[in-house]
Amino acid sequence: MDEAELLVFAFSVYLTYQFVKNWYVPLVSIWPPVKRKAVRNTFGWLPTVSLGIILYTLTALASFDVVDSFGYILFYIVIGYAWLYLGLNFMAFFFNLSWIDDVLNLNNKAALISITGGFLGLTILYAGANIGDGPGWWCVIFAGGLGLCLWILLALLVNLFTQVFERITIERDISCGIRMGSYLLGSGIILGRASAGDWTSFSMTIVEFMAGWPVLLLSALTIVVESCYHHIHKLNMQDNQKSNKLASSIFWAIVYLIIAVTSVMLLPLNDNPLYSSVPAGFIQ
Repeated sequence: MDEAELLVFAFSVYLTYQFVKNWYVPLVSIWPPVKRKAVRNTFGWLPTVSLGIILYTLTALASFDVVDSFGYILFYIVIGYAWLYLGLNFMAFFFNLSWIDDVLNLNNKAALISITGGFLGLTILYAGANIGDGPGWWCVIFAGGLGLCLWILLALLVNLFTQVFERITIERDISCGIRMGSYLLGSGIILGRASAGDWTSFSMTIVEFMAGWPVLLLSALTIVVESCYHHIHKLNMQDNQKSNKLASSIFWAIVYLIIAVTSVMLLPLNDNPLYSSVPAGFIQ
């Protein structure tokens, strides 16, 4: 590793430490445990699931100089946890979805589901940015950063029209949490695909990132669906009626994920012929 990589590694180790401390210490301190069983089980396994996704990507789909290098695999794993820590804080700041306040302290099941979807969406977005050959860590950060910015902006756009995060945090609407958690995961899958591919240049990365255009359709569909649910909810409140939205919410959650996975399968990765000429044993 060069000096820049060592600095990035040291900073990422610090953020990873903050992530582990701020994630697991409050989780372990929950008392009595039986009242937060779903929270403890879900949040307890999420970092391990993310590690599996990132590790598979780094060992099978990442750049030629990473897949067989223990040092670089560890390097990008640590960056991945730093990425998740920053992403969770972005969710708390922009979406007002806090894994500590809403889930650990208030036992909000709707927030648990939506944050879980967001956590996995952030993981897949980062993993996608690691797919393909490239000259350095900054390629991953730039490509993934494009996806992260759009992921946040589109979720804010959905909320602007539907007030979805308020319904999750204040009204504790579990059905809404299911739909939004699926959206956050689905949009992360699409944008992870948009961030993937061989590196060419900064400008070409932006052009190639447009392969994630299906996320706009997914966001538009989510706005329509959430607007309908929001309207029905207000009508039921006026009539003092309760509505069972669980089954239909699961249906839409599945639809969102089908759209995301189909988009990824139909759009091929961008390959740079330059890397096909690099000797298989070459390590940068």
